[in-house]
Amino acid sequence: MNPLSIWDEINFKTLELRKWEIYKIWSTQIITVVEWQVRDRVKWILNTFESSVYYWWEIEATNNTLITIFDIKNKDIILNKIDVNWNFWEYCRKNWTQLRWLYDIEWFEKIDLYRWNQIDYSFNWVKYKFNLWFCWKEVDCLWHNQHSFIETHTNIAWDWYMQKSLDWTDNWLIETVWLLPWNSHKKFNIDWENEENWNPKYPFHRWLGGSSWNIWLVIEKY
Repeated sequence: MNPLSIWDEINFKTLELRKWEIYKIWSTQIITVVEWQVRDRVKWILNTFESSVYYWWEIEATNNTLITIFDIKNKDIILNKIDVNWNFWEYCRKNWTQLRWLYDIEWFEKIDLYRWNQIDYSFNWVKYKFNLWFCWKEVDCLWHNQHSFIETHTNIAWDWYMQKSLDWTDNWLIETVWLLPWNSHKKFNIDWENEENWNPKYPFHRWLGGSSWNIWLVIEKY
């Protein structure tokens, strides 16, 4: 596969389902539940911020539900049988936003981390933002513990890690969550606890690239 055609292979969208509405899956799709709950024909349930991959299946909303959908035209993408070369990295450099320009910190230029256009969406009077990210292997997205939103991540292609620490170093690492394609991690914020400014309270955490390039979805709930 020509790596520059990868967006012909992966199509991202959001969809609202009414209570008891059935969504039929006609191809290979990665589904993330953004808000509420869906179940499939054998009553397997996905709750808020959980994801799975489906092949020619159908799911039903148990209440008014918001989901994200990645159409995967080539199943080899999530089976890790397709690699990209530096051409796709060059494509992201030219067409996506580099981390340096997002945060205006010059030394971020050394970090190969790029974001596609951000998508804003409102559901049940709650604001969400969706970000698609790309990076090369073993990229360190740095320790941080400040967010004005609740976030979670769904992996789309290749492997990566989410880590927690007691401080901003590797010396006090307390958890590593390894995520294969179509997996999401549980929320990292501490439920029912907020900072003084009412932002959700987070431990120190970071995203860490795995053994190859990576594409993933970040869901931000405000």
